[in-house]
Amino acid sequence: MSAGSSQGIGTETRSFVILITEPPVVEIDTEATAAYIRLRPGPVARTEPYASDAGFIMLDFDAVGSVIGIEIVGQQEFSLRELIKLIPVEISESTLNRTRYVTAKLQAA
Repeated sequence: MSAGSSQGIGTETRSFVILITEPPVVEIDTEATAAYIRLRPGPVARTEPYASDAGFIMLDFDAVGSVIGIEIVGQQEFSLRELIKLIPVEISESTLNRTRYVTAKLQAA
């Protein structure tokens, strides 16, 4: 799977697009009104905020700088179609329709 990106994270204004070519897994935590869009497995090398007026969004990157996950907090609608309205994403209708939804696994504090 490929999840690529160009520069423009946080408050910077350069172009930024996340390409989703394989069906992601959306982990939903309705109690926390949060969703995590897992684009591919792997360790997170760094996490950066994505500037948005529509909610709290964090992007997880792997060691080579590809986006591997997107955390969105403060939403009431958890369909991928609605969640990706908040960030610049390119995804085909076919890939979008094959998205899996699961309940988030809560970790003990």
